[in-house]
Amino acid sequence: MQFMSKTNYGVNMNTKYKTSRINNVYYTNFLGLTLDNTLSWKPHIDQLISKLNSACYVIRSLKSLTPLEILRMIYFSSVHSIIPYGIYFLG
Repeated sequence: MQFMSKTNYGVNMNTKYKTSRINNVYYTNFLGLTLDNTLSWKPHIDQLISKLNSACYVIRSLKSLTPLEILRMIYFSSVHSIIPYGIYFLG
């Protein structure tokens, strides 16, 4: 991955290892975080939004069926475990 600024499009580099060519990628997963080549975090945030939407749907659908203590456990197991992960890298 070649990191660059948002305004600079970078240099088209041809990288090789032995006889095989290494392709340049625009984003990659690293320890559960999605990093892009401009470090804008947009792909990672889009992935978080998808996960959090699913968790919110589960909580909203179980709201009328389960007591508050169970909903709180569901929140901490699904939502709260996703949000603080990787906060040191993001900050």
